[in-house]
Amino acid sequence: MTHASAADLRKIIEFIPADINTHPKRRNRIFTQGRLAIAGYKAGLTVSLSISEGGFDTHGDHDNRHVPATERLLEGVDLLMQEAITAGIANKIVIVMESEFGRTPGYNGTNGKDHWTTTSMMMMGAGITGNRVIGETTERHKYKKLNPNTLAVDEDNGIAMTYAHVHKSLREFMGISNHRLANEVFRIPSSVENMPIVL
Repeated sequence: MTHASAADLRKIIEFIPADINTHPKRRNRIFTQGRLAIAGYKAGLTVSLSISEGGFDTHGDHDNRHVPATERLLEGVDLLMQEAITAGIANKIVIVMESEFGRTPGYNGTNGKDHWTTTSMMMMGAGITGNRVIGETTERHKYKKLNPNTLAVDEDNGIAMTYAHVHKSLREFMGISNHRLANEVFRIPSSVENMPIVL
């Protein structure tokens, strides 16, 4: 693993958009962070970035807070992809949107939703097969087990899809599953089944 020097980091300056501080959508965190990620990529300094957006931990007043947060997220991703098209790198980008947990199926005493073990993810970009949904839940947001080979619901003999399954599939898709960092630093246990989630 190498670290960028101060001289390397200065390379990014020429790729940062001139309107980074004046763009009418500059307050959209996904968009602005994404623009910096694109600048870093074009400068040869990065190949991936984790972007965060808050506002989803809605323990109170869920409906009035969660919907605007989702709108901001989707607007930011749309703006980011438009920026990637303008930069000529849209065919090299994969976006994975995820949360560390979901929200309860029912409301608490303050019209909020608390933490829940079942959540969802969205992916888009180069090589990602779109217009499909993998997995199901019950009406009360309990996950259904899946056949690891076909991804069809199989409550009797299937398995619960986890983050580890998704990221194992992503690593194979990116061609980095055998990289030293993947196996020694950010290791996924060998017991995690292969599932054709991305491929």
